[in-house]
Amino acid sequence: MNLQDLGIGSVIGGFKLEKELGRGGMGVVYKAHELSLNRKVALKILSDRLCNDEEFIERFKREAKVVAALSHPNIVSIMSFGEEGGLYYFAMEYVQGTDLGQILKERRQLPLSEAMGITSQIADALSEAADKGVVHRDLKPSNIMIDSVGRIKVTDYGIAYFQDADSHLTRTGLYMGTPEYSSPEQASGQKLDIRSDIYSLGAMLYKMLSGEVPVSGESPLAVVAKIMTEPVRPLAKVNPDLPKLIYQLVEKMMARDKNKRFQTPADVINAINYCIDKLRIEPSPARMVGAPVASHRPPTVSAYRRRAKTIGAVAGVIAAILLSMWTVDALLNRKAKVETPVVAVEEPAEPAGGTPAEPPGVQVPTTVATNAAPPAGSPEPVEAVVPPSLSGTTDRGEEVPPPVPTADTAREAVPPETIAALPSPQPQVEVVIPAAPVQAPPEPRVVVAPPVEEQAVRPAPQPRPEPVKTAKIDTRTQLPEIPVVLMIVSGDETLAPFLRVHLENIIRGSGLRVASVTEIPVLRQKMQFGEMPVSWYDIKQIVPPGAAHILLISDVQKTGTMPLQFYGRTQTLTNAAVTVRAIDMETGEAAGAPGTATMKYTPLNMDQELQKAADTAAGGMGGQIRMFWKEKRQASDSSG
Repeated sequence: MNLQDLGIGSVIGGFKLEKELGRGGMGVVYKAHELSLNRKVALKILSDRLCNDEEFIERFKREAKVVAALSHPNIVSIMSFGEEGGLYYFAMEYVQGTDLGQILKERRQLPLSEAMGITSQIADALSEAADKGVVHRDLKPSNIMIDSVGRIKVTDYGIAYFQDADSHLTRTGLYMGTPEYSSPEQASGQKLDIRSDIYSLGAMLYKMLSGEVPVSGESPLAVVAKIMTEPVRPLAKVNPDLPKLIYQLVEKMMARDKNKRFQTPADVINAINYCIDKLRIEPSPARMVGAPVASHRPPTVSAYRRRAKTIGAVAGVIAAILLSMWTVDALLNRKAKVETPVVAVEEPAEPAGGTPAEPPGVQVPTTVATNAAPPAGSPEPVEAVVPPSLSGTTDRGEEVPPPVPTADTAREAVPPETIAALPSPQPQVEVVIPAAPVQAPPEPRVVVAPPVEEQAVRPAPQPRPEPVKTAKIDTRTQLPEIPVVLMIVSGDETLAPFLRVHLENIIRGSGLRVASVTEIPVLRQKMQFGEMPVSWYDIKQIVPPGAAHILLISDVQKTGTMPLQFYGRTQTLTNAAVTVRAIDMETGEAAGAPGTATMKYTPLNMDQELQKAADTAAGGMGGQIRMFWKEKRQASDSSG
C-alpha cells in the first residue's frame, strides 16, 4: 500500500479518512473517524518514501511513545499506534480549533493579556515534557493548536527526543526545526535540552507581541547564520508600547547564552505570574480567527490565586463585621433587665369601625428599658496581624503590600472573654398573671405567660415596610457607538504640530471623535514639562478611564538632508519618515494596520508634502478603526 493510494474515504487500521489537515516532511495528517469507537481523531501517516528508511521508522515509532508518555491537558494525547500494508500510523486527539500561526496571520499581533495567557499554558506543557526528559525541538506557532474556548494544545512532537536517547536516532550536528524560532545552540547543531524550547517559546512571545519574527532573512540558511552571529533586535524597538517588565521577560527567555536564560519551564511560569501580578494583567486565551471572545475561559493559576485572595478578603471582612455585631448585641441583651413581666393578651375581634385589636399571641411589653449603655469590656475594633514573612520587599528591592485581613486573622483577634460572654438559654416558669381590663364589653381571656428573672427584652413588633421596587441596573460597561480617539504626535518639533493638524482632519473626516492632549489635564501637564509618554502602557496608566477608547500614536523624524542648487540659489532638501499606529486603549491590541510614509521637502513646500505623507500613512486609518470598533462592540454584546 502506498500513501498516494489513500484518499478521502479510504480506511486504514480501522480509521476512515475524512479530511487532510496538514502535510510535512515526515508524513500526512488526516482528520479521521475511528469506526470501532465512533470518534474523531487526527491520524498521522508516515510518508511511504521513508518507510524503507529504518532510522525514520524508528523516529516515527518513538514519536508515538514520546507523546504517549506525556499526560497533560495542554499536550495533544495519543490514542493508538499501528502498521498496515507497510504504512505506519498513529491516532491522536483531534482538536477542534485553529493553530496560532493562522491566528497571527489574520491578526498580526495579540494583546498583552492574550499573549501572556498563551505563553503560560505552553510553559505549563513544557514543564510536563521537561519532567519526562523530552525536548520538543520545533516549537512554533503552527504547532500550537487553540480550541474554541482558548485552551492551548502543543502538537507535533515528531522531532522531539529523549535527552538520554541513542545518538544514532538524534544525531548531534543534524539541524531539525524551524529557523525563525530556533535557539542559537540548535542552529549550530549542539546538544539540546529544555532551555532550547524556552528560547523558542520566547521567540513566539516576541512574535505575538510585535507581529514580527525575532530574526528574518532571505533564506533559511541566512536566518540560521544570523541566529548564530547576530543579536536579536530588541522587542522595545519593534513595539515600544509594552511595559519594561515584558521586555525583560522576553530578553531573559531569549538570552544567547543558555546559562543566562530561565533554566526550567517552572521558572518561566513564575516569571510570567510575577509580571501578571505586578502589572495587574488578567490573562485571557486566544480567540479563534473570526470568533468573538469566548464567555467560558479556562482559568489560569494566577487567576485562581487572585480570585481566592478576593473571596478570602471579602469573606474575612464580612465575618469580622458580623462577629463584632453579634458579640456587642449579645452583651447588650445580657445586661438589659425586664422590670415587669411580659403579658400575652388575646383580645376579641374589633367591632366595626373600632380600633384594630392586636393579633393573637403578640407579646406587648408594658415597660422597656431604653438607652442601655454599652457594657464595659466591649471588644475593640479588630486588626489583622500581618506576618513578617509577607511584608517588606522582594529580592529585587520592590515593596510587597501587606495581605488583606481574612476570616482566620479576624477570628484569631477576637478576645476569648467576648466569646464566653454570649448568653445561654434560661429555664422558663409558667405563672398566671391577670391582664389589664379592656374597654370592650366582653371580658378578655387571660393567657399564661412565663416571667423570667433575667431575659432579653424583645422590642414591640414594627409594621413590615413595603418592599421598594427598583429597576434592574446593567452594570456592564457599555461601549459607545463611536469611539474617542486620543492623538499623540511625537518627533521633530518643527514637523509634529503640522502633522497633528493633518491627522486630526483625517480622523474627524472619517466620522470619529478626536480628543486632544490638552483636554486631559495630566497629559497637558506632562507635555508642558517635556515628559509626554509615547507608549500605550504608560499612557493607559495616567489617562482617566473612558476619556479615550483608541490611541493614535504618530511619529515624524528627519532622516537626512541634501543640498539643492537651481538658478544660482541653494536650498536644502530634507528627507523625513512618518509612522502612524492605532491601538485599543483598553487591551493594547492593534486597531488597524500600522501606516508609514516618507517625504522629501524644502522650506517652501513642507506643509504640502507633510499632508501628502499623512494621507499615505493614515488615509485609511479611520475606516480601519471604525471596523475594529464595530467588531469589538459585537463581541462585547455576544459575550454579555
